[in-house]
Amino acid sequence: MDRSSQSTIGRAKGRFHDAGAYSVVVGERRGTGLMFGRIAKYIILLLLCVAVGVWFAENPGVVSVTWQGLIVDVPIALALIAFLIVIGMCAVLYRFWLFIRRSPQVIGHYRTEKRTHQGYESLTKGLVAVAAGESGEAIKHARKAQSLLKDPSLTMLLSAQAAQLEGDDKAAMRFFEEMSKTKGMEFLGLRGLFNQALARGDREEALSLAQQAYKIKPKAQWLAQNLFDLQVQQGNWAEAESTLESSIKHKFVESQSGKTQKAALMVERARAAEAEGELSGALNLLGLALKLDPMRVPAALMEAKLFAKTNKLRKAYSVIEDMWARLPHPDLYDLYQDLHGEADALKRVKLAEKLAAQNRQHVESRIIIARAALDAQLWGEARDELEILIKEAPSARVFTLQAQLVETENNDMRGAREWLKKATEAAANPAWVCQSCGDVSSQWSAVCGKCADFDTKQWQTPPQAIRAELAAPVEAELLEESAKLS
Repeated sequence: MDRSSQSTIGRAKGRFHDAGAYSVVVGERRGTGLMFGRIAKYIILLLLCVAVGVWFAENPGVVSVTWQGLIVDVPIALALIAFLIVIGMCAVLYRFWLFIRRSPQVIGHYRTEKRTHQGYESLTKGLVAVAAGESGEAIKHARKAQSLLKDPSLTMLLSAQAAQLEGDDKAAMRFFEEMSKTKGMEFLGLRGLFNQALARGDREEALSLAQQAYKIKPKAQWLAQNLFDLQVQQGNWAEAESTLESSIKHKFVESQSGKTQKAALMVERARAAEAEGELSGALNLLGLALKLDPMRVPAALMEAKLFAKTNKLRKAYSVIEDMWARLPHPDLYDLYQDLHGEADALKRVKLAEKLAAQNRQHVESRIIIARAALDAQLWGEARDELEILIKEAPSARVFTLQAQLVETENNDMRGAREWLKKATEAAANPAWVCQSCGDVSSQWSAVCGKCADFDTKQWQTPPQAIRAELAAPVEAELLEESAKLS
């Protein structure tokens, strides 16, 4: 900390202490002033009393009262005392009359306060019973609280929770419906109905309830997440995007994560637009998706296909080449060859080399050259690529290609079978793997078909734990290849 900062802090501290001292002094002065004011009042009152007493002493007199021929002479001082006594007795009688008049109201208020206190005590005990899982105690206290407290909004939640704990879903639903129509408790009622809809698997009803609750409390994070999940599971991509944007705004979702999720939503929206024949709208959505997430391979694949549909082949080729430079994928190569439609094997090799040049050292680039070279019977070029792949990135497909090379170049059936055997023991080929449940699929989708999680599919080699799921297809493919070699 520099000297200027220290001096600033010092001055601030000095002001703070001065202000504190000033407030203490002001408080002391005020207290002293009030004390002297009270003393002055008492002195003035005492002087007045003394003055009156002295005046009566210096000016004695009597009060004469004549009533039915009777004359009574009373000293004026005694008359004043009698008058004050009469006034005091009247005041006492008036207070007693007020007590008699107000006693029913006071007693009623006392009884109401007692019932309210007992009702809140039962409400508290009922909530504790719900937390402890004691359904019988919860229901007993809920009924008692309901009979003691006149405000049903205080007891409906306890009654609903007690009914849920008891397993009486119908009663719980009835209480939640009443709460959803009670002012101030709409959100709690909708939440209870929403949880019940999820529990019985009614996603459409859950979505409708979540939308109603979201209008009341859009800043509830759990609600925003559940609403988004239901929207994507129902395929309401545009609504899900709106919910996602709101979650990003309220910082429920990180900015970068929000961009990738929004890109996935746009890909699905583009699919829906394509299905409705709106190709231009689909292309716009895919372009936005690639801006948000340049590594989104499914977006590039779809965009290239749509460009080809609209007779914009050069743009389609450019999209594939640009994506290959960022993240090569075998589907990109297959589409690239299909769009060119070359029947000549040597020209297909040239196309493979052109695409691979965008990212030459990548494994996928070497694989597509090896595939094209094998189809064109360019054994040397295929062998060069496969030798590197066997050393740096061995996998089932690399060993399968090596088996094809051994068989077609040298007609070595035994050697080919050995390579096929290695392929069955090697790492599985890459696939779209769900990061939540491990589900493996050959096609990408925004929502996992197994666990229904959103945007969890990644292109990678499946882990060994789920290799058994791929064993049968891989073995069938290898047996088919072995039969061809035989």
